[in-house]
Amino acid sequence: MVLGIIALAIWLVISRGLDMKRLAEDGIDVDGVVLRQFKHNTKGSQSTSHFLRYLYCDSTGQAHEHKSNVTYDFWIAHPEGHTIAITYSQSRPQVSAPRYLVEQARAALNPKKD
Repeated sequence: MVLGIIALAIWLVISRGLDMKRLAEDGIDVDGVVLRQFKHNTKGSQSTSHFLRYLYCDSTGQAHEHKSNVTYDFWIAHPEGHTIAITYSQSRPQVSAPRYLVEQARAALNPKKD
């Protein structure tokens, strides 16, 4: 059971990493709307994760919803019903993230050389 949980956690991290790479490479910037703000307290820990659920439409007009873990400051700045800048994948429009996270991924994948 423990190995299964560890394997699932590893798969989730790798999968999301590949999604961020895809977004950095073929992402399309659009505005979405925040549907819900929520937070989750990890049992036995004092840390709190902040999440936004948002809705956006791809270039064909198809609506997509996604949940994303965001920083506290970003969470506070994006209340329910407000616009959120997001990036979705041209090759897989159901894959998306808040634009600031994609910009961080782009910077990490393409570091500036002095």
